[in-house]
Order: sequence, then structure tokens, then C-alpha cells
Amino acid sequence: MKEKGSLFSFEGIDGCGKTTQIYGIRDDLLELGYRVEVFREPGGTALGEELRRIVLHRKDFPICERTEVLLYVTSRAQLVHEKVLPSLEQGTIVLLDRYADSSVAYQGYGRRLPVEEIIRLNDFAIEKRYPCKTFFIDISVEEAESRLSGKEKDRLEGEEQEFFHRVRLGYLALAKRFSDRFVILEGEQPPDVLRKIILRSVLEEVGHLKLETR
Repeated sequence: MKEKGSLFSFEGIDGCGKTTQIYGIRDDLLELGYRVEVFREPGGTALGEELRRIVLHRKDFPICERTEVLLYVTSRAQLVHEKVLPSLEQGTIVLLDRYADSSVAYQGYGRRLPVEEIIRLNDFAIEKRYPCKTFFIDISVEEAESRLSGKEKDRLEGEEQEFFHRVRLGYLALAKRFSDRFVILEGEQPPDVLRKIILRSVLEEVGHLKLETR
């Protein structure tokens, strides 16, 4: 049975520009008359925002790698239950700033935790509600580091380059495995060009949705 709304996720290593693209696409869709919601991971709910503060910004105590993945999955489960599924039921386009694939790429490939176990955890947490399209904005690790230069980094952003090389390769492996929903985008092209490509792909998927009455 087809969802009333449509779900899209945006993925990539830190600094790829996905958040800029999400809000640009949101504005375009609102202008066209669609109902749109944007949620970030971790976060998007009261519980999720508290977990975000702990997992990304609390550096006064250690978090082991398995705990880290469970905290992300916990935030995700709450977001799907509290925000994502109700929004889809209302016929809304939901844009997610990271989703299940982030845990596989960052904790699976980046932290070298068992990938298949993380995928099973995700399946349980999100009730197998995967996006119709996942936009992977691909940039080099060196370009990402340049973009983040001078920025105060959170727990993950402060990892070494080798970690992000593994994460990027993880995303590429996921894109090959789930090629039916992954869209690989060259992230170093002009942002306005990238935005047009993404918008065109989104509009191809949402033709069944009713526009808001103005």
C-alpha cells in the first residue's frame, strides 16, 4: 500500500552541504504548494534533541561504540513514531537530514561495527519505513575538511580523516546495494545546480500528492 506522503533522506559525510540542500528543496516545494516537514537526526523530538546533545556535544564522559549506535537508533525510533509516520499519514513530504543509512555508514563502516546487525536494528527502529529516494551528496574527505575549517566540531566531526574515508566508502557500498533508492550526487558542483537536480527527482516521486489550497 502506497504511503499518503513521501519520504526522502539526505546523506553524506559532514560538510557535504546536505542541510543547505534540504532547506532549499523545502522552500521550493512549499512555493509549489506542497506540505513539507524537515527533521534532523539525531533529534526532531524532545527525546531526540536530548540524545543529540549527549551523543554529539557531551565530551566530559566516554561513549563506547556500541552505545553510540544504540543512542542514534533510539533517537530514530522515537522520531519515526512521533513525527515521521504521522506526517506521512497526513500526505506530507518528509525530508530527513540523515536517517538509517547514517548509522550503517558511520558506526558500521566508520567504527567497524557489524553492518548487518546495524541494518537489523534500523529495520526494527523504523518499522522498515525506508525513503523512496536517498540523496547521497558525495564529496572528497579533503573537500569536507576544507569546508569545516575553523568551525567548532562535534564528537563525530572531530574524527580523523581515515574515519571519514571509511564512512564515504560505506555510503558508496550502500548506494550500490540499495541502488533502487540511492541517488549519488556530485557534491562539488554549484549548489544551485545540485538543487535543481534534486528537486526534479523529488517532483518525479510526488506526483500523487495533493497540493495545498492557497
